Amino acid sequence: MKLKSLSLSVLAALSLGVATQAMADDAVVNDATQSVDKAGFWIGAGMGMGIVDSNDLSNLNGAGTGEAFSSKLEAGYDFNKNVGLYTSYDYMHDLGNADLHLGTLGVKGNYYFTQDLSVFGKLGATYIFAEGEIDDSFTGTAGVGLEYQLTNAVSTKIGYDYYQNLELSQGQDTDLHQVYWGMTYKFGQPATPMIVTQEVEVVKEVPVEVTTMTRSNFVLPYQTGQVDVNDYGRYNLNEVAQTLQANPELTAEIIGRTDSTGTAAINAKVSEARANAVSQYLIDNGVDASRLTVTSVADQNPLTDDNGKSLIERSVEVVIK
Repeated sequence: MKLKSLSLSVLAALSLGVATQAMADDAVVNDATQSVDKAGFWIGAGMGMGIVDSNDLSNLNGAGTGEAFSSKLEAGYDFNKNVGLYTSYDYMHDLGNADLHLGTLGVKGNYYFTQDLSVFGKLGATYIFAEGEIDDSFTGTAGVGLEYQLTNAVSTKIGYDYYQNLELSQGQDTDLHQVYWGMTYKFGQPATPMIVTQEVEVVKEVPVEVTTMTRSNFVLPYQTGQVDVNDYGRYNLNEVAQTLQANPELTAEIIGRTDSTGTAAINAKVSEARANAVSQYLIDNGVDASRLTVTSVADQNPLTDDNGKSLIERSVEVVIK
């Protein structure tokens, strides 16, 4: 019997240690958890030890140490996380040559230290049906204990129950004490472990491509009589468009030219067409027309001093400002 008491004491101590450590851990994260609705039906089972007051051992023939192995079945309904009803059946084997069957109905209250750890108290009425030297009787009962939720639905607990005035066959009475460890399961709860989650905003650094201006002046040459933008012109104008788009404060001046070989009227017409073609290409590639200034000077404002005969005069000049 002493071995049973020692085993139960060790089990209770381990459960208390786990619950105490959990209380310390949960105290840190309790504010981050969300409350789970704890109302509903529950069932439970446990095992422990029934003990009679030592002063009354002489009234129990063959009582020995006054201890008996006990088993417990429980069920109940919680109205909320603090108040509920419970019923239990306890069986104690060979207490003073008697086997005891205890049926209890009462109320149960919980106070939560953290989201998972609570202390509970019980008050109820118990009917004791005895086989042996103890009489059948009604008695009042009270209990306290510590309960820890392993998941939203499953919890473990240790407890102490007190039964008043257990009637003995010799006309005497005694008090009965019970210590136990048990597990409970609550219906309608999420079965997954109660994991604390915390949303963390991750700021992703997006590389920004910066277009820098490598030059501010572009000269696009043309063949004689050519007015459309050629391949060389498109290559350079793409750089112009990218620079203007990346730097909205900049503008561009477009100047159309010809050499001096044609008549004044033809040269004026050709230089204007070249400048307009360049302007339209930039507009088609995303540059706002308001940022472009378009002029044509034919052969009247040459780039070189050879009287407009240089090949470079057949060109469009783009100046970024």
